Amino acid sequence: MSGTTFKSGVSVRKQYSGSTSATDTSRLNAQTKFIDRTAVIRCDAQTTETQTEFTLPANAIVKDVMLNVITVDATETVDVGTMGTSNDPNGFLAAASLATAGLVRGGATVTTGTNEVYYAASTRGALLADFNAGSDVATDVGVYLEKPDTTAGGDPISYTCSAGSDTAVFDIIIDYVEVVTEV
Repeated sequence: MSGTTFKSGVSVRKQYSGSTSATDTSRLNAQTKFIDRTAVIRCDAQTTETQTEFTLPANAIVKDVMLNVITVDATETVDVGTMGTSNDPNGFLAAASLATAGLVRGGATVTTGTNEVYYAASTRGALLADFNAGSDVATDVGVYLEKPDTTAGGDPISYTCSAGSDTAVFDIIIDYVEVVTEV
């Protein structure tokens, strides 16, 4: 017998047995919980890939990564990604601007031409978006699709500021779900 109920937003797997339930008397009671979490990591300007002191939990689903720019560095950018197994230094944010104080969220740049609109660039990394730049709406409009990441769990977060960055101070904000299973 199997079943799933949703009490208080928590999925609970009740009891189940093997395919031959008449002969299999084993029972397992497991609970899977999805816990929303937010990590905030304070960073300063580092022009080489720098590992932060935060590592994603092994069963993390990363929903979004943003910056909160505190001290502006007008001509500089930052990449945010991972070290470890996924090893993607700009997997979450790619060349995100540090030119304006406040929140910065990666995304695609939409460019317009004569009777055309197409995606021209993306600051959202490959772990959080599928992106293919377009060059002309008549021949190649481009594709931009945001997605959660399920591959970076267990990996440390890293960042790299562009060359010449020496004054920027910012927080990396990671919105993720930790999947916890209790048996």
